[in-house]
Formats: sequence, C-alpha cells, structure tokens
Amino acid sequence: MKESKALKWTLISVCGIGIVLTSFTVLYELLIPDICYYHTHEMNSFLSLFYSAGPASNGHPEPNILNFILSLLVGGIIGNEIYKLLTKKTELKIKTTANTV
Repeated sequence: MKESKALKWTLISVCGIGIVLTSFTVLYELLIPDICYYHTHEMNSFLSLFYSAGPASNGHPEPNILNFILSLLVGGIIGNEIYKLLTKKTELKIKTTANTV
C-alpha cells in the first residue's frame, strides 16, 4: 500500500474515536458497575484521575477531560502503528517482487 496522508489521518481518527467510545462505554461499565455506590463512598485515587463525581452529575461518576484526552491519544497511537504496519507490509512485498524479477 502506498503511503498516504489521508489514510494515515483516517486511521488515527477512526482508532481515536473508537477508543474514546470504548472507554466511555465498555471500560466505564467494567470499572464502575454501580454508579450510585459513590453517593456515600469516595472514589479511589485511580478513579479520581479519570472520573469526576460532582454535584452537577448528582454524585454519579462521569469521565473527565483527562480521560477523553488520554483515550484520544492512545487511539491515535494505535492508529499510527496500524498505518505503519500496513505500509511496511506492502514495502516488503514490493521489495521481494522487485528482487525476484
């Protein structure tokens, strides 16, 4: 596959959005099975980094901006690595076919 900036940014964007959606749905459900638990209990330090439970959310934990930024960053890195993997495989195929001719 030929290197393309459009493909690269598409993969980075799609993976970033995918990780954000995964973080806000699946990971949220795994880490916080009972949202009403935090009405009377405090969150531990790990959850406090990525979730906030303020009066605006009625004491229910919500993903904060750090969670959003970190999810986008991790997704972008994964998308970039997939792009590198795709372009590297085609470079190897092109080199091997050129060497055999």
